[in-house]
Amino acid sequence: MLRVITVISVVLMLFSCKWKTDEKVVIEEKESPVISSLKDSLLPCFKCHSYEKFSVDEPGKFSHTKHTSFGVHCNQCHIIKAHKESTVNNDACNSCHKLATFAYTNSGMPVNFSHQNHAKKYRCSECHLKLFQMKKGTSKMLMDEMYKGNSCGKCHNGKTAFSSTDCNKCHKMTGFKKELSYPSGNLSPAVFSHEIHTAMFECSNCHTAPFKYKKGGSGMKMDDLYQNKFCGSCHNGQAAFASSECQRCHK
Repeated sequence: MLRVITVISVVLMLFSCKWKTDEKVVIEEKESPVISSLKDSLLPCFKCHSYEKFSVDEPGKFSHTKHTSFGVHCNQCHIIKAHKESTVNNDACNSCHKLATFAYTNSGMPVNFSHQNHAKKYRCSECHLKLFQMKKGTSKMLMDEMYKGNSCGKCHNGKTAFSSTDCNKCHKMTGFKKELSYPSGNLSPAVFSHEIHTAMFECSNCHTAPFKYKKGGSGMKMDDLYQNKFCGSCHNGQAAFASSECQRCHK
């Protein structure tokens, strides 16, 4: 009886092994999760990552479309670490674009901005597009906004970097050492010494409240001065001589 049981067990084991070896393992092949229009391109990043948010091509903004059309690969501009982190390689921009010094001449006092010095200290993404568009002149920069901590004022707040109220740091004030003459109808022109006032006050004490940066742009009238506006905010007979002392300004 024992012998019969042993023989049956061996036969069952043999059939069991045969059945297992004859089984075919079916592996379901899933299609690659291509979700961009660049599936036929040489940029493997977009085999998995969507290209939609990188396809913006607007004036003043960085154009991925334009750069990829030149055959630029993602890792030529981005430093990709452990397939998780991606930062911009600052040197990559300068290899094609000569980012040196820009001159801004749209104000009464031209400004020379050293892009090269800033790029040595900060990543491109810290300024673009958070604070500035990519194209020079497309971002509106106003001193009032800088005083509030916007645009250049984000860093030039007196802590991270010198304050935006330190006008001499960016603007050459040599043009304001001369006296400014304001025509006054029947009276002789009012003569204003910018140099005397800047020796006593900071620029932000007068600009842009109560004065705009452009000469004549504030629409100042004598009636306003008598009401302690514009020059009259100081020239009230207490802080400085009264604005009613005409001969002090009109020769």
